Amino acid sequence: MQGYLKRLATSGLAYQASSLVAGFLALFTLPLYTHHLTKAELGYAETLLTAIILASIVLRFGVGEAFVRFYFDDDDIAHRDRLARRTTSFVLVTSTVAALVAVVFAAALSRALLGTRDATLMAYGVLGLWAFTNLEIAYALLRVDERRRTYLIASVSNVVLTVALTVTLVVGFDGGARGYVLGNYAASTIVLFGLWAFALRSASASTCARRARWDRCCASGRRRSRPTRPSSRSTWSTVRGCCGPTRRRPRASTPCR
Repeated sequence: MQGYLKRLATSGLAYQASSLVAGFLALFTLPLYTHHLTKAELGYAETLLTAIILASIVLRFGVGEAFVRFYFDDDDIAHRDRLARRTTSFVLVTSTVAALVAVVFAAALSRALLGTRDATLMAYGVLGLWAFTNLEIAYALLRVDERRRTYLIASVSNVVLTVALTVTLVVGFDGGARGYVLGNYAASTIVLFGLWAFALRSASASTCARRARWDRCCASGRRRSRPTRPSSRSTWSTVRGCCGPTRRRPRASTPCR
């Protein structure tokens, strides 16, 4: 029972820490934004941020929630890995296609959504839509794998970097609504690429570990002759199963060290 309570406490802290940090920093940043942004600029930016969240929900097609649901229905690690790759690839493709189309019609979308023609501001919003949508899937992967420490670092880093960039662009460079939106989602883009790099490195390390086990198993099999005693057949089956003619040696995306 204590183990479950400890797990609940650590998970809750890891997954909610970024919200707590964001709320605390908002006490200091909100007066800055309201001082350096006009009512119209703040209204444009907040409307666009809200539209990004709503559009992202539609753009994901419920794939993130379905991924979490089916991930725990299968105990096979290889199947889980394939499910994660397909989910990430699907959302990446759909969000990229939607972003490209939206950039082409950025001026028209800005007029329809904000009531003003600002293609640059809308383009920054499209970047935010792309980054936010894919980042939600990356966070879902961390949650199902229970990588609480990685999630904590990524989410809190996202908040801190967002605040730093937004304050710099809005206050330091007087970027207005454009700086406000770009600061929010440029940070998310950086964190997203960092999580992708981390995922590729972890996948490569996992493949290298399976390759090492494969090599040890085959080396053991080559040192043995086919057993004739019934009691030894299970050992032979294990060796033959890992490096038999139908199995291939695992390959990593980067060289193993």
